[in-house]
Amino acid sequence: MNLVSFRREKHYPPGGIVLLILVILIFWTGAGQAQAPDPPDTTDIPDPKLTIDEEIVVHGRRSENEISSQSLSVDEVQMVPGFAGDVIKSLQALPGVARPTMSDQGAIVVRGSGNYDTRIFLDGVDIPLLFHFGGVKSTYNSLSLGSVDLYPGGFGTKYGGCVGGVVELKGRPAREDRWRTVLDASLLDVSFHTEGPLGKGFGLAVGARRSFAGELANQALKGRDDINMVVAPYYWDAVARLDWDAHLDHHFFMTFFASSDHMQIITPDESHGSPTVSEALDEVALDLSFQRLILGYDGQWSDRVRNQLRLSAGHDSNSGHIMGHFRFESDGPVFNLRDDLAIRWRPDFVSHVGLDLAYSPYNYEVKILGYPASKLEDKKFSDLGAYTNAEWRPHPDVLITPGLRYDYYQPVDKGKLSVRAAARWDYHAQRTVTASAGTYNQSPRPMGQSTDPVYGNPELPLTTARHFTLGHEWRLGSRLSLKVEGYHNTQDQVPALADTANVNFLPDADARMYGLEFMLRHESDGDFFGWISYSIGRSQRRFARDPGTADNWSASSWDLHNMDQTHHLEAVGSWQLGRNWAFGSRVQFVSGVPVTPILGYTGNQYEFDADHGIYVPVEGGYHSQRMEPYFRTDLRIDKKFIQGSTIWSLYLDLQNANYFIYNSPEGYSYNYDHSKRESYGWIFVPALGLRVEF
Repeated sequence: MNLVSFRREKHYPPGGIVLLILVILIFWTGAGQAQAPDPPDTTDIPDPKLTIDEEIVVHGRRSENEISSQSLSVDEVQMVPGFAGDVIKSLQALPGVARPTMSDQGAIVVRGSGNYDTRIFLDGVDIPLLFHFGGVKSTYNSLSLGSVDLYPGGFGTKYGGCVGGVVELKGRPAREDRWRTVLDASLLDVSFHTEGPLGKGFGLAVGARRSFAGELANQALKGRDDINMVVAPYYWDAVARLDWDAHLDHHFFMTFFASSDHMQIITPDESHGSPTVSEALDEVALDLSFQRLILGYDGQWSDRVRNQLRLSAGHDSNSGHIMGHFRFESDGPVFNLRDDLAIRWRPDFVSHVGLDLAYSPYNYEVKILGYPASKLEDKKFSDLGAYTNAEWRPHPDVLITPGLRYDYYQPVDKGKLSVRAAARWDYHAQRTVTASAGTYNQSPRPMGQSTDPVYGNPELPLTTARHFTLGHEWRLGSRLSLKVEGYHNTQDQVPALADTANVNFLPDADARMYGLEFMLRHESDGDFFGWISYSIGRSQRRFARDPGTADNWSASSWDLHNMDQTHHLEAVGSWQLGRNWAFGSRVQFVSGVPVTPILGYTGNQYEFDADHGIYVPVEGGYHSQRMEPYFRTDLRIDKKFIQGSTIWSLYLDLQNANYFIYNSPEGYSYNYDHSKRESYGWIFVPALGLRVEF
């Protein structure tokens, strides 16, 4: 097997597996008999070349030199329930990824790391947001997606500037045979995607999407005399990609990608804060937008040399305010350069050298009522990285990938060297052992806020980390596979909130995360695909100062992280039922996250603030209790109608279908003296939609 695939080749989708837990034994019996599966019945299935779903599978098995990774097939995951047809959102059902909380549905928290510790790429270029408001849809439309890969830890030197994980999205070229268009409309949003050849090696794909959340919310509030509120949230995104096959060994592409989120809630009867912070005293608003223009080149210079180049210019703009209490504005251009040069010195040895540069002269201003304003102009938020690694195969069944990477972070004027290595041993035709170890670093997080001269600490050092993984992969049949991986990660110099020395952050927290992950996966056989994933792990933090107000803290104690989820089980599947009917289901069980108990409710302890005339909560041990377990079921049914070369698809996606039986708690609300509490959770969300391809 070649160490590097220098020629552009076709890849075939691996697929997934799902089945509900109650039918695992039935499924296993069927899978054991599927060593050489019969071809699926295609009497009522259209020619796959008629559908864009079949054409967009650029997905293949992940590169061998990335030991710890998971990849998803676009055409299969679009039918999975609970993700509203969004392939990228299905990342949250993979092992090692925490269930996001209700307050941040779009978070990708991997292996117990922090919310800001994962880096996101589109075709090798950084993007700031993976999801729109509420995590309902990703910012990059799945119709334009080629593949999505998750590297939850132990990744190689190609990636830096983060101590958690990496999410890499890859766009795809337009189809080469003829033009094809997809229109999709649901209660969430409406989108279109069109693509086709332009002749002489050129192809073009264009798509756009816009939500109707604000319109639907205002319609629901219309006529409600008890609510005087105007709600206007919406999002939109657009992507255009032009590809040019200049030569068999030289491919160019240009992508324009833009995304925008707007939220506005106006309460005319309310007025808070001061106009010196924001003139809109009755309004809460948030605007997030970014654009990227990406130029890409993949070139095979000779039989031994290959180069990949990515250049990008873009712009980020964020602003928001909470009535007259808080306001922020940030704005600036963003430039990226990524280049990877691979040289095959011998059949068993390939070297890589590369650059990973990001530069952004940024302007921002923050104002909080009662505090001085913080304003910086032309602040350089730049990360400059260089790396080298090798792919060495001392034996046909053994692959070793050592590497070095150096990152320099301009905002803090500090740099750090990383050392990493990974190994893969195919000791049997159907079995593989993997291992990795390495050091990682990143600039202080949250970026900007933690080093702000007024609200942060400009003297913060880099956060450093160490990743260790050990895994085993089995091929259990022609379509069935099992992967088990253990990990142990540690972090030092993590910024923590402080109230001393006139700074808001000090680098005196430590983190450790460890656990086991299982992925049982069934690749698509035309009738069924899916996976069962299970993660058991621990995420802890050690603080130099008491993070709460209880007596159980010490400087040497390890406390549970607020996103610690001991058990996380996902069972996801999709079945083709015949006559162009399809059914999908997703079952999710997650341990409740840690919470700090309120002793007014648990121990009849109260404290009254006479100056303000209110009861203040009396807290118990920091993160000494947990929420109730989280359980959720999503269902989806699809029906296709075919008229010539036009395919109509009607679908119903039921999210949180168990709402009426058991609504999983997301948090607690208390009465005036905290002696009583009620839990609240996510709502039941039915999404009816229509899609047409022609």
